[in-house]
Amino acid sequence: MIKSLSSLRFVFAIMVFLVHIHKINLAIGHAFFIVLSGFILTMVYEKKIKEKTFSFGSFFLKRILRTYPLHILTLLIAIPLSLKGIRSETLLWISKFFLNLFSLQVFVPDRHFYFSFNGAAWNLADLMIFYACFPFVILLLARLSFRKFTFLMIGIVLLICLSMNLVVEELHHYLFYISPFFRIFDFILGIYLFYLAKNIGFNPDYKMASYIEVFSIALCVAMYIYADSNYSDTLPYSYSVLLWLPLSLILLSFYFDKGIISKYILGTPFMLALGKLSFSFYMIHQLVIRYFKKYGTSLEIAENTGFVLCFLISLALAYFSNKYFESLFYSSKSNE
Repeated sequence: MIKSLSSLRFVFAIMVFLVHIHKINLAIGHAFFIVLSGFILTMVYEKKIKEKTFSFGSFFLKRILRTYPLHILTLLIAIPLSLKGIRSETLLWISKFFLNLFSLQVFVPDRHFYFSFNGAAWNLADLMIFYACFPFVILLLARLSFRKFTFLMIGIVLLICLSMNLVVEELHHYLFYISPFFRIFDFILGIYLFYLAKNIGFNPDYKMASYIEVFSIALCVAMYIYADSNYSDTLPYSYSVLLWLPLSLILLSFYFDKGIISKYILGTPFMLALGKLSFSFYMIHQLVIRYFKKYGTSLEIAENTGFVLCFLISLALAYFSNKYFESLFYSSKSNE
């Protein structure tokens, strides 16, 4: 993976953490992971798929080995947090458990299902669906010229915006934030951005790349602050399409991996190490927060101090999980 984009995964994992401790509103981190997946998978596998040297079984097995062991572990760890009312709703609890086990909870338009057990796992559930669709989506999109693909993306944006104005408000959160039926458009955006990067025909030097990186970050931060401070007014657009412009700027700017931020910040061994922990941190952090809220109140720790402690515990657990648990199932040197 491109070094700067790898490190950015942890930056956006922190954004997710901040959403879950209610310090910010706009969940840009979830969108980033989906868009980045489409971008990176296209970069790695597009040629193989077109040349028919691609093995779907090998591809999907790698995805499962990379994600599912930790998914199962966090699902089991979440059980004590889910036992309230289990006696009166045993069958309901069992159905939620098995839907989570097979990453199918995102097909139920009820937050008590898609946020059950380890609530953060809904993003992984969507990604597993997109992984399964990926080779077929690439083959379909390969038939389009870049110009037609661009018109398709414009049509997708119009479709999403129209749907957001037609669908009843009660379904906005599920359809546009959780549902794989609409979230797959974020994944397709990642595919489009890779094609865009290839078709730009632009190869900046260090100085130009530095200007681009600094400008894109400044613009994205400004856009994010505005959207976050006006969060309720920008719904449901801030669930997806409102985030597409800043995310596109970030991915295209750091795709070159040549500027001052890429070289001296994101490309450092420390940031690259954190980038490798991003998935583990993402899957673990919400459980740490929930356990702390449930059992840590007796410690009489100030809220902000408690959140710092949750962050450090999540990071430490992510390190041990990545080094001693997840590495049993996949190669830690894999760049895919």
